[in-house]
Amino acid sequence: MSDATNNNSFDYVNEIWNIADYVRDVIKRSEYNRVILPFTLLRRLECALEPTRDAVLDAFAQHEAEWGRESDNYCQSSRKAFYNITNFRLNNLGASNTLDALTEYINGFSPNAREILVKFKMEETCKTLQEHGMLYMVCQKFSAFDLSPETVSDRMMSDIYEHLIQRYGEEIAEDAEDFMTPKDIVRLAVGCVFANDDELMNSDKGIIRTLYDGCAGTGGFITDALEQLDEWHADKKMKAPALIVPYGQEIEAESWALCKASLLLRNIDNADSDIYDSIKDLSAHIAYGDTLSDDKYPSSTFNFQLTNPPYGKKFEKEKEDVEEESNRLGFNGRFGAGLPPISDGSMLFLQNVCSKFAPVSEGGGRAGIVLSASPLFTGDAGSGCSNIRRWLFEKDYIDCIIKLGTQEFFRTGINTYLWVLTNNKPENRKGYIQLIDASEMKVPMRKSLGNKRYEISEEQRDWIIDTYVNGKVNEHSVIVPYTDFMYRKVTTQQPLHMKIVLTSDKIDAFLKNLPKGLAKLSDDNKRVLESELTAAMSQHSENAYGWQDKFAKDARKAMTSPNVTAGVLSKAIVDAFGVRDPKFPAVKDRNGNYIPDPELKDTENIPFLQSFDNYMQTEVLPYAPETWIDESVRDSGPLQDGKIGVVGTNISFNNYFYHYEEPRKPEEIAKEIIELEKGLGSFEEEFLK
Repeated sequence: MSDATNNNSFDYVNEIWNIADYVRDVIKRSEYNRVILPFTLLRRLECALEPTRDAVLDAFAQHEAEWGRESDNYCQSSRKAFYNITNFRLNNLGASNTLDALTEYINGFSPNAREILVKFKMEETCKTLQEHGMLYMVCQKFSAFDLSPETVSDRMMSDIYEHLIQRYGEEIAEDAEDFMTPKDIVRLAVGCVFANDDELMNSDKGIIRTLYDGCAGTGGFITDALEQLDEWHADKKMKAPALIVPYGQEIEAESWALCKASLLLRNIDNADSDIYDSIKDLSAHIAYGDTLSDDKYPSSTFNFQLTNPPYGKKFEKEKEDVEEESNRLGFNGRFGAGLPPISDGSMLFLQNVCSKFAPVSEGGGRAGIVLSASPLFTGDAGSGCSNIRRWLFEKDYIDCIIKLGTQEFFRTGINTYLWVLTNNKPENRKGYIQLIDASEMKVPMRKSLGNKRYEISEEQRDWIIDTYVNGKVNEHSVIVPYTDFMYRKVTTQQPLHMKIVLTSDKIDAFLKNLPKGLAKLSDDNKRVLESELTAAMSQHSENAYGWQDKFAKDARKAMTSPNVTAGVLSKAIVDAFGVRDPKFPAVKDRNGNYIPDPELKDTENIPFLQSFDNYMQTEVLPYAPETWIDESVRDSGPLQDGKIGVVGTNISFNNYFYHYEEPRKPEEIAKEIIELEKGLGSFEEEFLK
């Protein structure tokens, strides 16, 4: 953004914000957006329509009977993708019946423009302003802004909206900017996703590509992708450059309205476009609704996707629909690979992206999705999250993951990650994933915006894209097989070394606090149990493991109508009198197999391609030589292979980019502390003089 544009944008923003302050006594600060955004849009619409207003009115007068009030035919006269068939403007609504006139004015817009204004809930806001005698002045104030395409370009208009939202977020609503992705991040994602598509950049044959954002927000990803493509085409003097048709879905009403508006108004400043281009409605495929529970494009696929799902979004409301789709459709739907914890739906959006890749026969699809760190490692082996990663690996969808720096987003200071995905990798990248650590590639901003204190410079962005596109390996970039991020979690066992040791103290404690399974014994049978234990102790206080089974049967026979089984009694004896000691012999069952000690049961994460024998010889047996792998614990489920051990996944940047910093020497630290103490003493002396 140039300084001139930046200044113009901020001038408009301040003037518009002054109107919000004007109505502060009757409109809650939390609802300022219901004034500043729809009225700014309304003024932009009427300024764009002004040159052709008379032509539209003439067409309406001549063809109302044939076309009605709503017809795309009027766009031929407006030379825009929208129109208005009334004589009204914001400056001629009248002071006495302003609300009625404004309502008629809004109803005179084409449906695509009118539905945007409706989503802003303008009617309720305007009624409040009318009741307090302020609606007329608000309309007059907005009508004073020249938002015509000749004065305010598409890009400037986009900046005005962006700055208004940022200011609203900074001063009033902390979550307002959750629906915006910073431009520097957008540009990086666009550059990575569009990379290597020579036809998109250079074809002059009018090819068409599709772009989808399932979490469209205010449309930043989509509009900036279109702008960047226009910039790439600008100097090539093409007659029929490649076109992108945008698709998207958004659940938050006002964000959806802004996204629709930015695309509806796009290209209205292009006086050189032909009539087809000028009346093309780029907002036509921006759907309103919940992407997870109500996918508006269930059977559609796309060439490109760009999205930034909300971090840590719970999917409690969507849970029933998501589970139903997963159970009903499996891998034929979006969520066949697994479901994450309900506390974070990020990996549902990740699966949604992968379900919408264009087929490889049509060139395949490419996507960029910005996520928090949790999708990299959340979930144990066999869990929903781990299985989703495994599915992504086995489908070979992950091409590159770029670690971004902290404090680069408006509402969070955490590290974020740009995943670049595709279902059509080139041969030399198949089976591999590139990791790029760009966490330090950022420069301070002149002015912080919320939590955003840094941005990626153009030079840094170019370096990251070049490193990705050309598959460069260096201190910030590695390319490794996806199997490096997989392991088998095997269960290990060790033999039980135990004897049954009877002592008077143990018998007394046992009888005073019988376990739940024995508490229902009658008093007579409790005395029988005491007698049997005392007699056994007098014969042999130390007994081999297994003795308890015979004792339980004999004791039960001595009881009158015992209401406990021998098995329950035997277990109680082990729990109370069993003593573990590695010096005791290892216990075997009747088939000669070692009985595992449940307290020594453990797990080992064995790298996916490493043999079990090799791992055990080097990592386990030197320290626990009796350990064996429990072959009954196997990989089971829709993705699983039935082999020993449960497959797990984990993507760790630290394994490749951790830089060890040697601790400072104690002498240096001590010397520094002494100097600080000296300085503090001098300060106190001076202070007390």
